Amino acid sequence: MTAIMLQTPPIDPLNQIITLLDQLRHRLPFAEEELVHHTQLQAILAEQQEQSAAALAAWRAALAVRWECEVRAQRLYAHVRRQVIEVVGTDAPYLRLFEPDSAAGALTATDLLNSLRRLAAVLGLMHPQPPFAEQALADLATMSAELQAAITRTEQCEEERRRVQAEQRLLLELCHRSYRRTRHRIAEHLRG
Repeated sequence: MTAIMLQTPPIDPLNQIITLLDQLRHRLPFAEEELVHHTQLQAILAEQQEQSAAALAAWRAALAVRWECEVRAQRLYAHVRRQVIEVVGTDAPYLRLFEPDSAAGALTATDLLNSLRRLAAVLGLMHPQPPFAEQALADLATMSAELQAAITRTEQCEEERRRVQAEQRLLLELCHRSYRRTRHRIAEHLRG
């Protein structure tokens, strides 16, 4: 996760400029206009920070659900795989059909989902059907649907989190520019 780090929290410069404008409101002809502008930015920034926190929390929650689902899916896969091997043996051509493509590397959630689906397809093709096949096929279908939903939800939350982060970067840049512009405007007025 990429965090946006500032030397000071973005609300601090806004609070500072609002306080300064309020103190100089009788000396600056543009103070009211700037106060309105910075107060609006402050409200937008506070709302955006809430959205950012909510998006991050939703993404983390979706990840936790997906990870838990992956653990259950991995256990189910291993259990059904052992049952199939007990029936067909280790030399059967069935094994090559459902073994993961990358047995040495870590599987992604999508790889695991594909492995569940391949195992279900192989189990469905076995004739005669082993006694555990009906329950195993139902369990694999349910787990595949749960894992697919968890993957989709995590991807949606990640997309939202990135969208909110992009908005946050733009808003923070706008806040910094407004802050610098107003400070420059104040300095120019007080010099003149």
